[in-house]
Amino acid sequence: MQSIKKLFSISGSCSFIIAISLLFFFIPSTYFSPSFAVSPAFEPQAFNDQRNDWIQTFGNDSINLKSNHGDLLEIDYLSDGKTLKATLWSGSDSENASIYNQPFKRISYGMLIKIASYNINTGFSGADYNYYIESVNGKWSEYLYQLSSTGSQILLYSRTNYTEPFGGPIIGPGYAKLNLNLSSIDNPSEYGILFYTTDSFKTNEVSDFTDWVGVPPSAMTMVTSPKDIVIRQGEQLLVPTNILSTFSNNVTDITFNKGSNDVGSEFNSSGLHASIERIQPPLFKINVSPQTPIGFYTILFTASLFIETTLESMDPASNHNESGFMKPNLQASKKYPTFGYVTNPSMNLTVTVTPPISFDERFKEFWSVYGQPISIIAGGFAGGFASLVFAKIKKTDKQSEDAKR
Repeated sequence: MQSIKKLFSISGSCSFIIAISLLFFFIPSTYFSPSFAVSPAFEPQAFNDQRNDWIQTFGNDSINLKSNHGDLLEIDYLSDGKTLKATLWSGSDSENASIYNQPFKRISYGMLIKIASYNINTGFSGADYNYYIESVNGKWSEYLYQLSSTGSQILLYSRTNYTEPFGGPIIGPGYAKLNLNLSSIDNPSEYGILFYTTDSFKTNEVSDFTDWVGVPPSAMTMVTSPKDIVIRQGEQLLVPTNILSTFSNNVTDITFNKGSNDVGSEFNSSGLHASIERIQPPLFKINVSPQTPIGFYTILFTASLFIETTLESMDPASNHNESGFMKPNLQASKKYPTFGYVTNPSMNLTVTVTPPISFDERFKEFWSVYGQPISIIAGGFAGGFASLVFAKIKKTDKQSEDAKR
């Protein structure tokens, strides 16, 4: 009896486990917490920003500003899908950290983030989040704000008045490191980043902004017409193309990759020649010589797109930090960039070269296009000619009968 009870108990447990498993299998994924979402991971990326492009973002005086500590030269960034890590390289290689300890002096290193899935005019001039670290009188603070198009902002995270050793993992001679937890901005799958520094003294501030870059890096798609490019020996073809990314389909540059570090405006291989007839929208011209071997050809090229994070700028209604100071790094919203570029260095057109058209194929092709009109016209001529012949014969017979009479 105990064995039977134990058997039923085991059977009931198994049935319960199977039922629960089936329930989880059939429940739509939308019922589960979005915390499982993960942003894309990508390898280290880098770009230069050695332009002399300081912008007066607050006040009207730049005395004691534009220091090398805030002059951006290069940005390196990468992500493991959980944390976005960036190194902002500046023009200063000084081992002296005294600039961060000066009274009335503030230096910030930050990034603006645009979420691709949001409407283009959400956020503050295209930026949905503002993340930065800031030095005030030698003390560091870290902030993450969510931004509104009205100029309002919500403080999502802060760590204030902590000591950061100069030359340590965060700040040092010629560098500042940023680490943004992507779960704090809902783990976006696609987003744009603009890096910046600010150099403030009392009520005046200047900023150095980069252009926007897209994440994942170089995420582009391409559609050609026709979808499969097939060209016969001795012929040419114009190929309209659409190249687009998350933020744009506005192509600004196309160059062919002819070899290692070798790029140009034309492509040649075994008698197959490709050129760029038009950049926007892209139009490729492909010529195939009669001697080009039959087979598949890959035309490698690099494409760059202009990206824009907003269509219009909004002036802030209020934008103060916790200390009561106006946050000028977003104040001059009409001045900081709302544009940038994204480049994909590894795009390609695949072309199939086939034999020239034979006489029979040419005749069939000609007849498929013109056969019916020719038949109609020929039928009309034949009918008219037959009518003339019959009329002639009838007239001749009548003349014969009249002669007999």
